[in-house]
Amino acid sequence: YVQTTVSGCTSSRTAVTVTVNPNNTVSAASSSPTVCINTAITPITHTTTGATGIGAASGLPAGVTATWAGNTITISGTPTVAGTFTYTIPLTGGCGTVNATGTITVTPNNTVSAASSSPTVCINTAITPITHTTTGATGIGAASGLPAGVTASWAGNTITISGTPTVLGTFNYSIPLTGGCGTVNATGTITVTPNNTVSAASASPTVCINVAITPITHTTTGATGIGAASGLPAGVTATWAGGVITISGTPTVLGTFNYSIPLTGGCGTVNATGTITVISQNTV
Repeated sequence: YVQTTVSGCTSSRTAVTVTVNPNNTVSAASSSPTVCINTAITPITHTTTGATGIGAASGLPAGVTATWAGNTITISGTPTVAGTFTYTIPLTGGCGTVNATGTITVTPNNTVSAASSSPTVCINTAITPITHTTTGATGIGAASGLPAGVTASWAGNTITISGTPTVLGTFNYSIPLTGGCGTVNATGTITVTPNNTVSAASASPTVCINVAITPITHTTTGATGIGAASGLPAGVTATWAGGVITISGTPTVLGTFNYSIPLTGGCGTVNATGTITVISQNTV
């Protein structure tokens, strides 16, 4: 009631109503999500009382915004930057200084390094392990394109490719990362080469001592040369050019000579072998 006194006269009492409004309130965030970069978030909401709107939000990741309607703040969008974002959204209207707060964590896409090597290896020979370093992923899916005998494993953010290839060819492999964000594959190439080969001798001649032999040849594949020949008669030598071994010369000793010529380069342990028989000249 209100009552006033003027010059000794007191007025009658008048009823007065005083309304006291509470301060604004805002609920906790409906979620504190961890989301992948460039992926739309499930909307986050805060319920408000007393406010008539919101001011400018701070701390939201780029691509995410906040709106207010019907006493509800709604945060939505697609974050385009990675990081941990603690946001603040001030309420407007009503009473008090009140802010909606929360956290959004945005994780980057998985990454994988290039292969540590792109080897060329011999068939049936263990490869030096190939590695790829990953971030974000929690494992790998089924590899495709690896040669038979070679497998991939994942541990401690590293893919390791190892084994012994049992088939020939050029193999372009792909290994999908699992877990984390994005669609990312480790890729690389393994080339598996065959063992060297050598043909049989073009001839196994019987020749007279001190008479030049008709050249003997062996055709090779894979090799890049020959090592030291053993078993040839004195006066006879072996050379290699253009994938062909040529044995030539004039034998100066008698006997049956079983020779062996190792191939060099390429894959495997392979030798060209054959026989030369040197007989004496007729006498009279």
